[in-house]
Amino acid sequence: MSKKKRGGKSKKSKDNQLSQPHARTFTFFFKEKETAISMLKGYLPEKIKKKLDFKSLKISKDSFIDKKLKNYFADLLYEIKLKSGEKSAFIYILFEHKYWPDRLICLQLLKYMVRIWELFLKQNEKAKSLPVIFPLVLYHGKPKWELSKNFISLFEAPEGFEFYIPDFSFDLRDVSHMPDEDIQGSPLLRMILTTFKYVHRPEIRNKLWDIFKLFLELSDKNNISEYLEVLVSYLVNSPGKLTEEELQEPVARIIEEGGADMQTIFEKWVEKGIDKGKWNVVMKMLREGFPIDTISKVTDFTADQINEFKEKMQDQQVNAAA
Repeated sequence: MSKKKRGGKSKKSKDNQLSQPHARTFTFFFKEKETAISMLKGYLPEKIKKKLDFKSLKISKDSFIDKKLKNYFADLLYEIKLKSGEKSAFIYILFEHKYWPDRLICLQLLKYMVRIWELFLKQNEKAKSLPVIFPLVLYHGKPKWELSKNFISLFEAPEGFEFYIPDFSFDLRDVSHMPDEDIQGSPLLRMILTTFKYVHRPEIRNKLWDIFKLFLELSDKNNISEYLEVLVSYLVNSPGKLTEEELQEPVARIIEEGGADMQTIFEKWVEKGIDKGKWNVVMKMLREGFPIDTISKVTDFTADQINEFKEKMQDQQVNAAA
């Protein structure tokens, strides 16, 4: 039995702490059918795309990951009709949110694909063949992915044994090292992929406007408030340790440039945040010495409201000291 190392945090504990925001954000955005289709159209190989009927795409609610591995991976399964007939194929996306590439990911993929086939046979007892599965890994760790994508690379087999070893390959999208100009698709997809690319890097602070301005391109305004809430929650809980104050500037800029509709949406989000207890953003800005008029411009609160918040904060401090 190995002894626990003293001092510092292991890579495993670090991943455990940071993984849940990654998984929640991935699942939230990629369960959106429009975002999923945009991702697949933009990043699947051409020879695969031309065989798929994207209008038929259905998103499965099942997850195939072992519970003990959910700290490191998230997954989604899409079912889609083939243009050649009535048969369907599956596209399985495994989101790898470790800090480094996993050499055993092929083995994990094989296990999850077998589970998908087993579920298919359970639901289609008269099926005479298995559906094809296209495995896609979405990776955004710090090191560049340089590991083999072939299952057989895990073996050191003597000559002749290769004929009896199952083999397959997976497709990989290394978001962390993808050039900005190669990030394509719908505004929502570009928003989340750009966020995933920079979330581990100090440069995320310089990319906030590039990310947030994509809200201005969204044609469907109905869910913007929810998108904003998920994105902000992800950023403030991410490794970059962004603060809500740092996000106020791009939010204020969107309100300024987005017109009346966008202003209404973002004001509602601010009010919702206040109702949830996020009014401490205003308090933090006061503690940092921001002028009242600056806080008013960023949050859209009046000077009287901000002074009222300030008085409440001072009262709390007095009561705490008593």
